[in-house]
Amino acid sequence: MIGHTLTVRLDVWRATRTPDGAGGTTTTRAVVGTVRARISQPRAREQVEADQAGARHDANIYCLPKANVRRGDELRPAGAAPGSRPYWRVMSTVRPSDQIYLRAAAEHVEQEG
Repeated sequence: MIGHTLTVRLDVWRATRTPDGAGGTTTTRAVVGTVRARISQPRAREQVEADQAGARHDANIYCLPKANVRRGDELRPAGAAPGSRPYWRVMSTVRPSDQIYLRAAAEHVEQEG
């Protein structure tokens, strides 16, 4: 297992849609849990493949295999305020056949200005 290498705690923020009463929806983000993680840089080949596909791949985030992390989630440092930056936006998730870990390819979003 990789549990001993997961030294960072990240809150998982997920979009939820609710009807606005006028035929549309309102999208908000809410914390759905906290995961232990390890954040590492992707290999050069992974970055090139992402560039060729028109995507960004700034980090690999490793979690326990049963972590509740999905594509589109935002991962923020545990206890961070809503809307705070920096955070990581999950682009995809992969679980190897051995179910040792869950790997999320993520884009790092930093403060502007």
